[in-house]
Amino acid sequence: MKTKLTILMTLFLMLAGTIGSQAAIYTFQPSPADLWDLSHDQAYTWGISWDFPEEQIIEAKLTFFDIYNWKSEDNWLYIHMLDNPPVGTFALSDPISNSSGTDYFANEGILIDIWSDPNGGPPGIDLTYSFSDIGILDDFIAYSSDGIFGFAIDADCHYFNREIQLTVFTSASVPEPSTVILIGLGLAGFGFYRRFK
Repeated sequence: MKTKLTILMTLFLMLAGTIGSQAAIYTFQPSPADLWDLSHDQAYTWGISWDFPEEQIIEAKLTFFDIYNWKSEDNWLYIHMLDNPPVGTFALSDPISNSSGTDYFANEGILIDIWSDPNGGPPGIDLTYSFSDIGILDDFIAYSSDGIFGFAIDADCHYFNREIQLTVFTSASVPEPSTVILIGLGLAGFGFYRRFK
């Protein structure tokens, strides 16, 4: 009987550990994935509609894969995080695109970075922003709380890239202690029932 009780308690501990440690990774990409290669004559918005019900966001990363400026010169890539942008991807005509140092989305949302390619020309690099590292994870959590969030990007020049990706890491809510206790009592009761039967 002790063996059965030990097995039941082991199952209970495994179940409690599983419930408390569930995690998920979500990935999002605009369409097209490279946002039209971030041509300098347009500005871009990427709106995402997604809920993270009963999950805690523990990290988010925005990555530009194989990105590079078309040649070595001083150009800037302005990257913003937006709250409630239009859902989908949009290329907006940018009449000031040829003026170096102008940001189409100035004062909109949160400025993630103003990036300039340190090398210029291919090959590209993978440019990743960890929201916890740069101190905007709480802002992202607030922006995504209503299920709509996104980004705005303006390039002074042509910034070729393979694809852009947002990765969100979550953990499931830890169950209430009363839930874990009820599961444990149920398992223990089942064990005693089997013993007396």
